[in-house]
Amino acid sequence: MYLFDTQGRRHKIKHLNWVEQVTKLKRKSGSSPWPVIEECFNFWASHRPTEYRSFIVSIDDVRETRKDQKFGTTPQQSYRYKLDFPEEVMMYIRCIYNVDELPMDKYFFAEFWKRYPKMRIAEKQ
Repeated sequence: MYLFDTQGRRHKIKHLNWVEQVTKLKRKSGSSPWPVIEECFNFWASHRPTEYRSFIVSIDDVRETRKDQKFGTTPQQSYRYKLDFPEEVMMYIRCIYNVDELPMDKYFFAEFWKRYPKMRIAEKQ
């Protein structure tokens, strides 16, 4: 079953139910965004399992191509590749939290690196 928004776009009811669930979780979790982010990852992994598996495989491939896997440096050593973040999940999070509520700055990504070891490229932060 589908619902249509004011712009005529079609949405599955189960997706709208998920949006309600995440909105409640955001209110319940207060100032901590991590339960909501975890739910976004779970939703993405369960609704796009092929993309999720291929993303994990691509992270493993990137890890292996680093000159120094401990620090994730490129062969030219021009930059470090610390982690990878699925764009779709980032868009989910941005739909829930605006830039003022959740700045995705170096502190956010440092905490993200700690909480999601599957997304790490570099072994050391």
